Order: sequence, then structure tokens, then C-alpha cells
Amino acid sequence: MKEDNKVLNHLVRNLERISQENSIFNDKSGRKAFLSLGKGNVDEWLETFLPNTRIILEPRIIGSIIGIQYINGEFNKAINKNIQDITEAVRSLKSIPKRLPIINRIEIQGILYDDENISNKNIEPEFIENQNFKSHSKKYQFCAIQICHCNINHFQSLQELKHLNFEIPQTQFTNFISDIEIYHQCWREGKLFTSYPTNGLVLKINSRKLQKYLGENKLSIPWAYAIN
Repeated sequence: MKEDNKVLNHLVRNLERISQENSIFNDKSGRKAFLSLGKGNVDEWLETFLPNTRIILEPRIIGSIIGIQYINGEFNKAINKNIQDITEAVRSLKSIPKRLPIINRIEIQGILYDDENISNKNIEPEFIENQNFKSHSKKYQFCAIQICHCNINHFQSLQELKHLNFEIPQTQFTNFISDIEIYHQCWREGKLFTSYPTNGLVLKINSRKLQKYLGENKLSIPWAYAIN
């Protein structure tokens, strides 16, 4: 119990105060709720970093990205990528905690995916637009991928989410950029991240300091990159 409290205290200390302007739930800012991952020539992207930059590899899960907001420890609201309110549909999911043991406002991003459709790598469904969503919700899983507005590195963020009883993605990490192609080949051969329906890998810079230095633009996240 002491260890759990220590973990939660660490998270609370590192949560930023979320302004209305910066919130992913702000539908008046004119920007998308979720920025796109970088795409293109991954070698050019990797060349911008030092050779020993720590990179986290995650599965690129086929599904719908959503955001969840908790206020005073209570599940408050959920949105899709178009900032549409999907609270009632998402509230029915057993894979999403209805309460968290922290009172701070917290916003979490994740992927809603079909747990019974692991082998299908070609379709990217929009679950929350399905009229039968609630009746079929038992097969849908939520995988949390990020705590928004938090000053801890990416791996620590995932561990905090795990302590809050969220499913988190399987990960690999490397300090050697030369390893990326090896992991990519393992994924292509079906030897990596086989627990999810995937259509590639996501590379993320682990350091929060470097993430902030790289910043973000109106379209994409410079510190995260998708490869097929």
C-alpha cells in the first residue's frame, strides 16, 4: 500500500495544471484534439537525434483514438478525435476505470480496439460511430497510451497508468538507433506485439525534457513517429 501511495504521489506532483486553452477537451481552440504521429522517412527523423537517444517502441494499434477526463477522481467525459462527446458509450466499457484514487484533474489518451479482431490488419474502424456499440462493447478494449500534461518521461507515464489499472501497450526500448530496423523486421515477421491488431510500430522519444524541447505543431508530434 505504501508503494502504491508513493507512485500516486509521484504522479500528482508531476501533473501540470490544465488550462482550458491547452486541454484536449477544448472544442473552441480550433485545433484537433489529438495530433498526428510523424510519418515519412524514418531515417531522416532518427538522424536528428544523438545515437544514444532512448526510444520507446510500441505497437501501432488499429482502432479509434479517444480521450478520457477525470475530475476529482471521477470519470467525467470522453471524446473522439473530432472532439465529439462519446461519454455514455465509453462509460459502458469495463476496461476503463470509473474512479481514480487521485483528485487532480487528469486527461488520458488511448486507443479503443477490437479484442476479437487481432488478425485483421487492414480495417481501421470507428467503434464509437457504430449504432450497436453498446451491445457489442464487451469485445472492445481500451489501451491507455499517454497522460496529457504530465512532466514525467514516457515509460514512467505508462507505468503510472498501469498502477491506475489501465491496460498499457507492450513496449520495447533501445538506446541504439541501429536497433530500430531489427525490431521493425521482427514485427513484419509476426514476432512482435502479437496481442493486438496492428499496422506498424510507433517510435517515441522517452525523455520528457527532449519532448518539450521538440515541442509540437498544429498537425503532428515531432517526438513520436509511425512506421508501417
